[in-house]
This record gives sequence, C-alpha cells and structure tokens, in this order.
Amino acid sequence: MNLFTYRLLTYLALPLVAYQGWKRCKKQNTMPHCFRARFGFNPYRFQKGGIWIHAVSVGETRSIFPLLTQLKQNYPKLPLTVTNGSTQGALQALQFSPVEIQHQMIPYDYPFAANHFLNQLQPKLVIMVETEIWPNLYQACFERNIPIILINARLKEKSFLTYQKWGGKIIQKALNQTQFIATQFPIDSQYFQQLGAQPNKIKTLGNLKFDLDLSPTLEQQATDWKNRHSLNNRFIWVAASTHAHLEKHQPSEEKLVLEAHQQLIASQAKNPNFSPPLLILVPRHADRFDEVAQQIANSELTFARRSQKQPITADTQVYLADSMGELMLWFSSCNVAFIGGSLVPFGGHNILEPAALKKPVLSGPHYSNLQALFDTFAQDGALTITPTPQALAEQLIQLMQSPKTQQELGEKAYQSFQKHSGTLPKLMQAIQPLLANPSANQEEP
Repeated sequence: MNLFTYRLLTYLALPLVAYQGWKRCKKQNTMPHCFRARFGFNPYRFQKGGIWIHAVSVGETRSIFPLLTQLKQNYPKLPLTVTNGSTQGALQALQFSPVEIQHQMIPYDYPFAANHFLNQLQPKLVIMVETEIWPNLYQACFERNIPIILINARLKEKSFLTYQKWGGKIIQKALNQTQFIATQFPIDSQYFQQLGAQPNKIKTLGNLKFDLDLSPTLEQQATDWKNRHSLNNRFIWVAASTHAHLEKHQPSEEKLVLEAHQQLIASQAKNPNFSPPLLILVPRHADRFDEVAQQIANSELTFARRSQKQPITADTQVYLADSMGELMLWFSSCNVAFIGGSLVPFGGHNILEPAALKKPVLSGPHYSNLQALFDTFAQDGALTITPTPQALAEQLIQLMQSPKTQQELGEKAYQSFQKHSGTLPKLMQAIQPLLANPSANQEEP
C-alpha cells in the first residue's frame, strides 16, 4: 500500500469514522469539544513551539507521567501538549498529569486534520508512544521539518504480521520519517527492522513503564485506608482492569474472578485461623461500573461500592473500586494482585505497578498484548499464570495460607522490575539533541 491508496481508503471510510467518533465523544460529557478535536479543531488558543506527546489510552498515559515531569524540569519554558486516542486516557491526563499540560483528543489521520492541528501547535518535537504509526501525520511532520520520534515502541506478533501483510511501503516510509524508534525489547527492534525501518534509527532503550514515579505518601495512604476499615488482619487481593468477554454470550472476566473468590471464601470458612478474604474489584472501563455491580449482586456476595462511599464491614466480601486514578492505592493495600484482560482473550495489561510495590503478580493465559514483558517476568519466576478460575482460586488459597510465599513472590516481582528500570534517563539523552537543534531533520526516506 502507498500513501495515495491509504488516503483514498481513509476518505472513503470518513462517514463511518465520523459517526463512531461522534458516538464515543457523546458519552463523555466532561470534554465538550471532543468531536471537533478529532478533526483538528479546538476553540482554545494553544501555546506554540513546545513538545507534543501522544498516548492512546490509560496505560500509555500513566507511563508518560515521569517523562512529562522530566521534560518540564529540563525544558521549563516549553509548553507540553498531550493528546489521547481514548476518552479514558484523556481523563487520566486531565485529572492526574503531574505538570501543567495543554490537552485535546488527537485528530484522526486525515491530512486536513493533522495540518490544522500542527498549525495550532507548531511543535518543536512530536513524541508518539508505543505503536502509533499515522502515515498522514508523519508525512505532515516531515514536510514541516518537525522531528517526530516513536518511544516505548512495541509490536505484538499479530500486529507485526498485519503490518507486514498490508502495510508495505507506507509503513516503511513512515518509520523512516522518524528521528528514531525507541523500542522496549530486542524482539520489537527485530520486528521494526523487518518492516523496513533503517537499523540506525532503532534504539532498544527498554520500557518506560518500568520508570514509575511512586508517590512517597502511597504506603501511608494504604495503611490509613486499611486502618479506617479494620482490614489489617484480612487477606486482600486485587483484580485489576477486568473486562467483558469479547463474545457477547461468554462470561465476563468479573464473573470468572467472582467464581475464584467464592472458592477462596469457601476454603477460608473451613479454617477459622484465617479472617474472611476481601476482593477489591477494579473494572477497566467506567461505563461498566453499574453492570459489574449487578454481577456482584447476582453472585450473592456482599459488597460495597467506592463511588457510593459505602463502608467496608466484617461481612463485606467484595469492594467494587468504581473510581478513577486510585489503582496504585489498591495495589499498595493488597496482599496479591491479579491483572485482568487475561482470563478473557483481550491480551493482558501492565504488570509493572504491583511488581514495583513487591506484590505477587498473577495473570490469566491471555497476554499477547505484552508478550515480551510477560515472558521476561515468567523467566525470572516473577509471574504466576492461572489459566482458569479454579487455578486462580488454588493459587490464592496457597498464598493466603503462606505469608512467606507472598513475600518471596513479591520480592521476585520487584527484582524483575528493578532489572529493567533506567529507560527514562536514556530516552532524555536521546531527545536532547533534537531540542538543541530541532531543524536537523532526516533525509527523504
């Protein structure tokens, strides 16, 4: 595929793209200009000449917070603009960014939208996070001599094969219009090179998500929360970022997690030496909070909801954490963390946050989105795969009965996490020449 064909196909799809975008934006009342922004229009006057960072969704957005802090520290006079591709990611950026930012939803990849947004921003540098390859945007930046880089870049095997089959020259050209591609793992570097990226443009710098900026008050916040609810003697596990099943009539991940928790409760009931366990359930998407609450009610487990400020009592078996931005508090408060999107075929989520807090990390078998990361932890014995609710329950029972095993697995997770940290300083060093001499763009690929 070449750029002309790509543009023809995207313009033919414009009515569908616009309709889908309108539906998504309509759901999010806190961003009234969401839909217009998707076509490059924004009523606000942006400061120009800064750095534009694009992150798609929640995980990618959280991963750039240390980068935002470092950029603001090193380049205090440059405005920082963050764009997102999902409304959930946008809410993360708007509510929890550690520094002042300009924000809007990223324009769709149409030349008129990309050029209009670039006219507003006139950035000195564009930073795309993970696998954001937008041919029209890359071409527009190249034509304007704006350096663009791809950081924390990764390609799961399925995506690589799709790009290899359908991307052709257009993907190769886009990749070589970057100043550099900073990949997470060596396998990612190999994939990008096989897609046609010039070897001298590829830097294997590691995963930016390993450079977490943990709040110094997080541990005390968790201690206070547990004291407030008299939870110090209870075994607490978190099921984080859980999903609905992709197939409509298949059980949701929450239902599978609740089944495992019921087995854990049954095991505890036979052993009076242990206090009743508590599950903190954190659905991935806010628009499913009420649906998940109904699922818990149907399971006949007693539960409390964070959003309704319901107290946790000795009889509470499930705590529905239907809030935004508090996942690190739940990880810090728990004994064990299960990472969702993995008991159903979604592809898994970030396992680094609980690992950084020395928590044992559990996952289902579906983690293709983060294959290289999960494989690294598995090789270190720092990750436990539980393919079924029964296997999850058995592992939880074992951990509930053995604080020593909890400590050992948590330490292994932390050591694996530590082994891969240090990406941010390397990335800042690679960025520095681009901001010192931003006019030094690449030759025509």
